[in-house]
Amino acid sequence: MRTPLLILLLSCLLAAITPVHAQNTDNAELAALYDDDQKARADGMNIDWSLVYREDAERRARVLALMREGAMRTAADHYHAAMVFQHGNGLDDIRIAHALSTLASTLAPDEIHYRWLVAASWDRIMATQLQPQWYGTQFQGSDAGLFLYPIADGAIDDAERARMGVPSLAQSQARVGEMAASMGQQARPQPPTIEQLRQERRLGETDAP
Repeated sequence: MRTPLLILLLSCLLAAITPVHAQNTDNAELAALYDDDQKARADGMNIDWSLVYREDAERRARVLALMREGAMRTAADHYHAAMVFQHGNGLDDIRIAHALSTLASTLAPDEIHYRWLVAASWDRIMATQLQPQWYGTQFQGSDAGLFLYPIADGAIDDAERARMGVPSLAQSQARVGEMAASMGQQARPQPPTIEQLRQERRLGETDAP
C-alpha cells in the first residue's frame, strides 16, 4: 500500500476512536454514496458497465475526499466507504476496502455484514494477485461462463465461514448456476484451476500489443 494511503487510514482510525460530539451520527453523504453503489448493481442483466465503472471512480474520489476531511466516525461510515472501494479496479482500492471493513468490524463486532466484507475484501485481494481465495465470496466470468474462483485448500473451514457471515463452501458452489442465470450467463462447465488462470493471464500479457 502506498505510504500516503496508509497514513490516511491511520488518521481514520484515530478519528474513529477519539471521543467527539455526535460521534454516533452516521455520515449522510457516505450512506448516500453506498446506496448509489448498490443501486448501480441492482439489475444484473441490464447494467451499462462502462457507465458504472465511471461512476464508481467518481464515488471513490469523493470518499477519499471525505476521508481526508475526517468525515468517517462510525462503524457504518467505515463500512459504507469500504464497500465503495470493494468495487474498485486495482489492488490498492481493495486493500483500502479491507482496511476500512476491518475497522468497521472492530468498532461494531456484532455486525455480521461488516465481517462478511472483511472476508470478501480479503478474497478479492487474493484473487487480484492470482492467489486462491479463502472464504469463497468471489465469482468470476469468462467467455466459457461464470465460475467460483478457486479456493485455497484447508485455509479455513465452514465454521469460520459461518462466523464471518459467509455461506458454506458447498452452498457457494451450488449458487454458481443461480448467479449465472441472474446475470444472463451460463455456468462454466469445468471451473479453471488457479494454475490455469495464471496461464491465461500470461498468455493475455504475451498477446497484448
